[in-house]
Amino acid sequence: MALPELLPKLLSTAEHLQKMASANEANTKHHLIEPLLAGLGWNLGDFNEVDREFKVYDGTFLDYALRVNGKAKLFIEAKALGKSLTDKQFIAQTVNYANNEGVVWCVLTNGLAYHIYKSNEPVPMERKLLFELDLTEAIPPGNNHAVVDALQYLSRSSLQDGKLDAWGESVFVDMRTRAALAKLGKEPNAKFVAVVSGAIDGPSIELARLKASLARVLSDLAGAKAGALVGAPPAMSSSLPIAKASGASGSLPKASYTMAQHTANKPSAIVDLFEQADSHAMALGEDVQRRTVKQYIGYFAGKRSFFTLEIKQTKIYAYISLPPNESKPWNADDMRDVTKIGHYGMGDTEFVLRTADQLPRLKALIEQSYFRNRK
Repeated sequence: MALPELLPKLLSTAEHLQKMASANEANTKHHLIEPLLAGLGWNLGDFNEVDREFKVYDGTFLDYALRVNGKAKLFIEAKALGKSLTDKQFIAQTVNYANNEGVVWCVLTNGLAYHIYKSNEPVPMERKLLFELDLTEAIPPGNNHAVVDALQYLSRSSLQDGKLDAWGESVFVDMRTRAALAKLGKEPNAKFVAVVSGAIDGPSIELARLKASLARVLSDLAGAKAGALVGAPPAMSSSLPIAKASGASGSLPKASYTMAQHTANKPSAIVDLFEQADSHAMALGEDVQRRTVKQYIGYFAGKRSFFTLEIKQTKIYAYISLPPNESKPWNADDMRDVTKIGHYGMGDTEFVLRTADQLPRLKALIEQSYFRNRK
């Protein structure tokens, strides 16, 4: 069964299991996880492809080892429907099973939520999380394309063709590269300055001016990285009122929160999307200012807001200060008119960012809003 048709059935089954008080781990695996694996192209009847109760290094058993051409490519650890997946013991168990067996990718799931980790990434445990999936976001059935597209990364063909590997590589390596560039921009060493100086066309630039230029050019990266890789605990702050003004002007909100508090415990793929949108916005002009408050991150051209970002576990809400009839091209799959709908931040056009292929359209809208609101 194709995924768009399968997802509503799985959600209905999950609801039934919960009503019947039958949401134990065995039923979760049989009625929710295994039908999804079949829909992703895994042959449940082939022991060499789907190995249940796989014995790992310490003599315990993992729920599923998925193989491609006889080699384990993905481990899945299942929990009962309704179980929280944020338990550090569950996470460590799943990741360590995979890492000790030399399997790069592993999934922790309760049948509705799927958390995908890269076990061998040289970062702390909580930052090995590449992305999360929530099947309940596939409602209504006709608007489940985003969940379907994300699920494809767990398909047999994706594992065989290296698509998940390529995505993980681009996210994790690019984040570390941006962090390094941010550091060099803030405190450029002599070798880095010399390389840049040698690559510049035309007359040479004196050292002090070049260092100042590097700090400006890379300041957007430094700003995004100021907290993106640090899991700092949230500070106490009062909630902000819901706003929905397009191009709102006046006093800038007080920056009472840090970037770290918005990106803490978010999947790396989401943080990567945020960093790219953030760096694009900050590079638009010297008048761009960023303000982080409890519920969102605001971007201002002078004192006028041109968009805000609200970072979630599986997506980023962008509220753009453009009238919906001027937000072109319009795509109902990820855009919505929120002129009369309350939300945090400022902007009448909502854009839901989930994947990198949406970034060019979001960046174009951000630019349009910046030049419209720049006064």
